[in-house]
Amino acid sequence: MKIITFSSIKGGTGKSSLCILAANHTAAAGYRVLVADMDIQNSATSYYVDTAEAIDHHNLALALHSGTLTENIVPSNYMGIDLLASSFDLVKLRALNEKTLARMLTAEALPYDFLFIDTAPTWDNLVLNALHAADLILTPAAFSQFDLKGARFYQDQITLETDKLSVWRILFNFYKPARSENPDALRNQYEALFRETFGEAIAPLTIPESTLVRRSIDTREKITGSAAKATLHSAVGALAAYCGAERSAGRF
Repeated sequence: MKIITFSSIKGGTGKSSLCILAANHTAAAGYRVLVADMDIQNSATSYYVDTAEAIDHHNLALALHSGTLTENIVPSNYMGIDLLASSFDLVKLRALNEKTLARMLTAEALPYDFLFIDTAPTWDNLVLNALHAADLILTPAAFSQFDLKGARFYQDQITLETDKLSVWRILFNFYKPARSENPDALRNQYEALFRETFGEAIAPLTIPESTLVRRSIDTREKITGSAAKATLHSAVGALAAYCGAERSAGRF
């Protein structure tokens, strides 16, 4: 099972949306997918379950507390995806050993090809659990001073507190191609600074700025290869492939 963690210290980077889109594309391509929502804001959970009652007695907080993942997994409303749902009780587990999830995933042979983990925009032991378990860590970022500062913080903390720096990547989100080659243009300055600062830690793909992302999350509009949607369709397909999916989906 390939484990992909979406994580950022900064809110508003699009990590929950990208986690959902990558999971949906991968499931639509025929893979068995599990999503774990480690963010108490429960964005992924609210997308994948229709009623709160469905996760009252089966969720990620109970799984981490009891030490059993399988019996706390619930089916989602998206074909091919199951869920370890968020719970506000996760706040009670912030003193959890930072490698608990990794040990549980090693101990239980889960019947999935991919696990996508969404995390809170913070740095605590829950986030560290998601990082220690990951085969690939993706930090979405836009071209702004706050995103740059947050990425530098993540690089420093991952270096200090984990052995996962080699699998950490910055993913340019809300990406707009340069309108000119003028190096003095602010957008070009930011891209140059990101690339100079992080080098090979920048993922070799970008996610374009698109209102379709919000529509796909808020209204469940399907992303297809049609002319109006082809750019985002291709970008999410490239993201899924970067996460390890060898098959692609025509509609997700």
